[in-house]
Amino acid sequence: MSKAIFLSKVEGKPGKVYYPLSLQTLPQPTPQGTELLVRMTAAALNHRDVFLRQHLYPGVTFDVPMGADGVGTVVGAGPGVLNPERWQGKRVILNPGVGWKDSPDGPEDPTGYKIMGGTKFYNKGTLQDYITIEESELEEAPEHLSDAEAAALPLAGLTGWRALVSKAGEKNSSKGAAILITGIGGGVALSTLLFAVARGADVYVTSSSEEKLQKAIELGAKGGVNYKEDGWEKKLLGMLPGGKKNFDAIIDGAGGDSVEKANMDQTGGILSVYGMTVSPVMPFTMTAVLKNIDVRGSTMGSRKEFKDMVEFVKSHKIHPVVSRTVQAELSDVAALDGLFQDMKDSKQKAPVRINSKALGFGSVDIQSNIILLPSKTVIYLIELTTAAFPDSRIVDNSRVMDMDTEMAQHYGPGMSFYLSHINSARERADRKRSQLMVGVLTADSGPWMRIDGISFQQRKSHALTRFLQRYCATLRELYSTNQMLHRKINQLCSDSLQLTRDMTKLNRHMGAFHGVILETCQADTLTRLIESIYEIHGWKFPGGLMLGEHVDLDRETLSRIYTEAAKDVKKEMVTKKAVGLSEKYHVALQRYDQIVHHRSASPFRTECIFARWLGAKKSTHPGMYQFWERLFPVCYNRTVQESSEMF
Repeated sequence: MSKAIFLSKVEGKPGKVYYPLSLQTLPQPTPQGTELLVRMTAAALNHRDVFLRQHLYPGVTFDVPMGADGVGTVVGAGPGVLNPERWQGKRVILNPGVGWKDSPDGPEDPTGYKIMGGTKFYNKGTLQDYITIEESELEEAPEHLSDAEAAALPLAGLTGWRALVSKAGEKNSSKGAAILITGIGGGVALSTLLFAVARGADVYVTSSSEEKLQKAIELGAKGGVNYKEDGWEKKLLGMLPGGKKNFDAIIDGAGGDSVEKANMDQTGGILSVYGMTVSPVMPFTMTAVLKNIDVRGSTMGSRKEFKDMVEFVKSHKIHPVVSRTVQAELSDVAALDGLFQDMKDSKQKAPVRINSKALGFGSVDIQSNIILLPSKTVIYLIELTTAAFPDSRIVDNSRVMDMDTEMAQHYGPGMSFYLSHINSARERADRKRSQLMVGVLTADSGPWMRIDGISFQQRKSHALTRFLQRYCATLRELYSTNQMLHRKINQLCSDSLQLTRDMTKLNRHMGAFHGVILETCQADTLTRLIESIYEIHGWKFPGGLMLGEHVDLDRETLSRIYTEAAKDVKKEMVTKKAVGLSEKYHVALQRYDQIVHHRSASPFRTECIFARWLGAKKSTHPGMYQFWERLFPVCYNRTVQESSEMF
């Protein structure tokens, strides 16, 4: 079974209504055709999800799960997936929209672009335990990202990437360019900032919040101003480096008077607009006309742009900004409602960790000094005085709970470090017992206060806050590293299991030397021979494609290209010193069309199992062994023995 979060219908007008969340238990979906089954591990909320609950978003429906952002692990594949082993056990992120392949202008689908989560246009959503989705709509999650960061990436990252790179343009978004990002603090604006900084641009920001401006500078912005201050435009332009009088591009999500901001653009500059949160009307002024300002609308992005964005994040080790995490089952609707409230209050990305049994720490809210443990416990660290809480009472140290082994296991990994301190303290019965504040920090005996059942020591609050912040940061890093190790171990186990299955099939079907799997091994090896010959000679494949440019083609087209390429290989091309094979291999290539339909999606897939099978048949079928053994160094740069020992 699979739990999922839906909206429940209640009466109310758009903007006034706030649809409640409801939990439903559904049968676990079965992948069809070229779909993959993904077990979701984290999902992230966007302002779009709040708008859906307020009926301020088109196509609201009550029978499609909520959520457009998410990350999960592939656990199954439909019968049409050509290479399910490639995906099994992989951690993946979901492309949040469909209907837009690669056009730079906009969606190609005549029915328009469809975003998943809570609408009648696309019947998928990430707030569920399991989801089926087309293989073509997945990307492997960058390994350096935690689940929360990976879940927060897709929608905001894609929107920011298109607004910056595709719309502002390569020249105006790379080294030497001066970029203004207005209204910094939202998920899209922060993603745009991270991308622009990584591309080498000089980035400047505006906001009405000094805290958000400071955060942007910490993330790499060169400077920022509060747009509510008088003369902020002049102050902002004064921050530009020498030789720059105006911005090359402005990235804006507010609309309204955005064109007036274009006065800060250089002549012919770009105004890239990805939203209109201030006003749906944006007057175009004569000043903008005279300056030849180019206003470009931008919404979400294509499948190609999504792939490019993920690859950029991976190569530059970018970490999306996450505001708060909640680690809970989907059945904890109250916790999810709390995240929605954060979004309504204009806080940022709020990932939900789904189905996670391990305990981890959430983010630290410095303003309120509250550390959120996403499982069950909240530790309040507040500067306490008796005057501030006149109804509080001082309690004796003996009333404050000691931390024992059971509590250490409950409150998370790493806590066992402190058990020795507790045990030694208990042995000193003639002294005042040493206490640990909720099992975290050993404290001298002193005046303790209890509020709502939670104990405090007023003299230790500041030290405890700093200690816990350092402890949480260390624990988060350890937890993230452990997650990565677990993923790699799971992938290794999955690969080993698949190899065992393949060997079992090979032994079962190869008795007569002409079984389907043997023919697949032979087809794969000859396919690699074709690729190697073309690579050695630096030739292009039929159709003008270089090696590596053809792999994304559909199977039928690729098989036809391989067949034509095999027929184009002349005998002397095989027997030349660069390849060094005999004429019989040229004969085999001329018969390639008879077995091409047996080839795998990747010719490397059967290398190991074929090598092991050949090794087992070396003494009983020496002629066959010698023929194929000669090809391994040419095709795989390894001997049969080396290939058989790969796993």
